[in-house]
Amino acid sequence: MAEGHISRRQFIQGASLLGLAALVPAELMNWARAEAAGAGFLFFDDHQAAVVREATARLIPGPLDDPLEMGHPGAREANVTRYIDTMLGALTVTPEKIHAGGPWSNRSGGTTNYMANFIPLTAPQRLGWQKKLASLQKQYADGVKALDAAASGDFVGADNNTKDQVLTNAGAFRDLLFTHAIEGMYSIPEYGGNQNLVGWKEIKFKGDTQPRGYTAAEVTNSDGLDFYLPTGVAATLLQQLDAAAAAMVRQRSYGR
Repeated sequence: MAEGHISRRQFIQGASLLGLAALVPAELMNWARAEAAGAGFLFFDDHQAAVVREATARLIPGPLDDPLEMGHPGAREANVTRYIDTMLGALTVTPEKIHAGGPWSNRSGGTTNYMANFIPLTAPQRLGWQKKLASLQKQYADGVKALDAAASGDFVGADNNTKDQVLTNAGAFRDLLFTHAIEGMYSIPEYGGNQNLVGWKEIKFKGDTQPRGYTAAEVTNSDGLDFYLPTGVAATLLQQLDAAAAAMVRQRSYGR
């Protein structure tokens, strides 16, 4: 660690949460309170949604979760919980929220958001998705219970250190949460996440560009280097992914 640098964990441990709240824009605080109160979900009950919201916010923290992320949205701001709930309950609405329509939205010169018109599933497609989503629904129901149990019965009310430790030990469910949090952070907003396009704006991605398209200069020129310094549970998860990839390479090298 560089001299004079305060780590994410040290800052959270040493700072007053009341003082930190004063640093967060009022509109962001109001949005967070409204989101926590919850409007109806397709699959989650309010408690399940709260656990998923707090867990994904530890995996991809935003300004309300880590003071060092001030100005940088995370899973909470992108509303990845809504993305996950929409996916898990996709077959409860008509048409099913599986395949967004096209050819484009109204974000880049189009007059109609065709992506908001979901394409109905065929009978075989629906059967396949029923099986897939039934498995995911069980994983989430069981996973939420496991997070609560590991946090002395209340994951949402646990301190951040406890949440991080619980998630570090959560194994496959943590990996599932991380995968879906990434999807909800950067997917098209029609699937419920990437609220207000915060994921795309954070990485300076213009998103779907049709029908306007790209200029020749945008295709040719770089928009700069990408930089991300993972910390906490995200860093642990990425280290494990690197180790798994290295093990796979070794197995292939030795023909095993």
